[in-house]
Amino acid sequence: MKIAVASLNGETVCGQPGRCRTFILFDTDGFEVFDAEKIELSEDDVLQGFNPDKTHPVDKIDVLIASAIGEGLVNQLQQRDVIAVATTVKDAREAAQRFLDGDLPIKDAKKKKKT
Repeated sequence: MKIAVASLNGETVCGQPGRCRTFILFDTDGFEVFDAEKIELSEDDVLQGFNPDKTHPVDKIDVLIASAIGEGLVNQLQQRDVIAVATTVKDAREAAQRFLDGDLPIKDAKKKKKT
């Protein structure tokens, strides 16, 4: 299982994953986090507004964790079989491990604004 955590500095969980270009990608065996690498998306690959009909780096992950996330992005990622969650946990590695352990505190996705 691969878990991506939105993180500007490579250590802490940040919000706005749709606009974020920097993520920590954790490899796991399904029980323990063991490898991490920092990945940088190009401006064309940011999640907000990406083309759902094209392949995307997000297709290689199973879970996306951020400190805040909108329900629109959650729905887009679900269509690609990616679980997207927001949490209050600040440390990126801890968030990934707690997701695996089943005790990650989950925040509700932000509601889509009515236009």
